[in-house]
Amino acid sequence: MPKQDKHQTPRERLWELPEQRRAQLLGPAEQEFATKGFADASLNRILSQAGMSKGQAYYYIADKADLYGAVLESAYQRLVCKLSFNFGHPENAEQYWQQVAELFGRVGLVLFQDQILAALAIRVYDSDITRTIAQQLPFRTAFDALIEQGQQLGAVRSDLPNDLLRDMLFAMALEVDRWFGANWAELRSDIYLDLNTRIIGLFRSVAQPPSSSSMDLSDI
Repeated sequence: MPKQDKHQTPRERLWELPEQRRAQLLGPAEQEFATKGFADASLNRILSQAGMSKGQAYYYIADKADLYGAVLESAYQRLVCKLSFNFGHPENAEQYWQQVAELFGRVGLVLFQDQILAALAIRVYDSDITRTIAQQLPFRTAFDALIEQGQQLGAVRSDLPNDLLRDMLFAMALEVDRWFGANWAELRSDIYLDLNTRIIGLFRSVAQPPSSSSMDLSDI
């Protein structure tokens, strides 16, 4: 075990490991959390499969919740990599919403192709603990950037404070995700894509600028 840096968190030390060494712990952990969920996952079972003692593991993770957070972080990075999607620079509102629909359509297709990612995404809603840990992922930052880009194109309204608009849309997105999670096993990819188109239309109806002129409150 390397000499401990008191200024580093266990998670930071974990991410400094070579990918293969990091996967020794995250691989079994990902499988365990995906199949058992956070509450029923066994840290002892994970460490046994990883061939690590608790002393070794606690150098890289603080506890089971920290390991779960590391697994979600790794899964998020894999999702972004698999998406291979460049939102680009849409030139108008119509192109913007087309890009949004394509982005979320691709997310669903990636999850159809990767059962572990899909299971992790579904189980995020198992409890307050899992939801809180998942909220530490950079979703909200990406959401903010998406809103601001849409406002610059006149595709997203600016008559509400941005944090209020973001929280409203994010709450809608969470409920959509929750429904998909509960019904994922019965969904076909073509049905998902059709629903995705309809849902993006719903988001657009809420987020697009009102027909009448109103005060710009986006900076409040």
